[in-house]
Amino acid sequence: MIIEFPHTRSIHCETGCIRNLLKFYGHDISEAMIFGIGSGYDFVHFPFPLFDGHEIPAFRILPVKIFSQFNDRLNIDSKIITFINKSKSMDKLDYFINQGIPIGVVTEVFDLPYFPLKERRFAGHHIVIMGKEDDEYIVSDSDMHFPENTLNRISASDLKKSRYTKNVLSPRGKMFYLISIPEKLDLITGINRGIENSCHRMLEIPLPYFGTKGIAFLSQRMRKYEKMYGRKRALDNLLFQIQISEEGGTGGSGFRYLYGHFLREAGILFNDEKLTFLADYMREIGDKWQTFAVEGLRFHKNPEGKDLHFLADIISSIAPMEDILFKELREWKNKQLKKL
Repeated sequence: MIIEFPHTRSIHCETGCIRNLLKFYGHDISEAMIFGIGSGYDFVHFPFPLFDGHEIPAFRILPVKIFSQFNDRLNIDSKIITFINKSKSMDKLDYFINQGIPIGVVTEVFDLPYFPLKERRFAGHHIVIMGKEDDEYIVSDSDMHFPENTLNRISASDLKKSRYTKNVLSPRGKMFYLISIPEKLDLITGINRGIENSCHRMLEIPLPYFGTKGIAFLSQRMRKYEKMYGRKRALDNLLFQIQISEEGGTGGSGFRYLYGHFLREAGILFNDEKLTFLADYMREIGDKWQTFAVEGLRFHKNPEGKDLHFLADIISSIAPMEDILFKELREWKNKQLKKL
């Protein structure tokens, strides 16, 4: 069973899956709009060496959360299922494929044999299963590392393995799919709700690890790495964080550029120059994150006679910029509510 699925390459795996699923059902919405309405923008820094001995900054909300929030805000009927029993999760997948329904699943990228980055570990990679031939599943993996319109294949045993890992971040067989979509989607309401939620996450969570406070916290934390971990582990932490934020194609600068495109599209829909201005400012923030990554890689390659304060200063300069942007965006959103 092979489903005629509109597979195209994307910027980010989850928004790419959502966009392709929507196109399958006749709706063409950009990744940027999906990302903004689904409030994919986030920042949390976990100050604990729990990830192979590394601390980790998270630039996105939890896997499948963009999918659920985007659908909720546009009144799209959808479903997310997790499983304890591995065999039942595969049987359910086969059932939907046989019904001609493309199904999104969450995987550990390290366990996908076809994936080009063999050392990468991330248990939140979204793909769409669009068919099955004998013992192989046909995969729409929209990751940018694949050529445009290229499909992949994976054996049933490998797919099952990638859907269940042995750590606390296991996808637990998670699958997601669309049931029905309204003929007309209220993007204006969706944009307002998406912006409101992103402003809350970036500005109003009181813990110091979250939002713009979390970015400042990362800067402070980085200045202590050598004292806490020693020179080698401090450099390993730095490289790991750059890989998380940039080399996967999203994270630091990538998500900032994506959100800037969302603000620009929203500015056109609202005919509002303020959103266009904030889109330009977001571009500057993305450039700053990209500068951090480039300088961090140079630092890691040739660290002699250098310390992490230079890089911490770059992060420290980003925190107030993001704080200003989301305060301006919150003010814009509050003015929109007064107009209603």
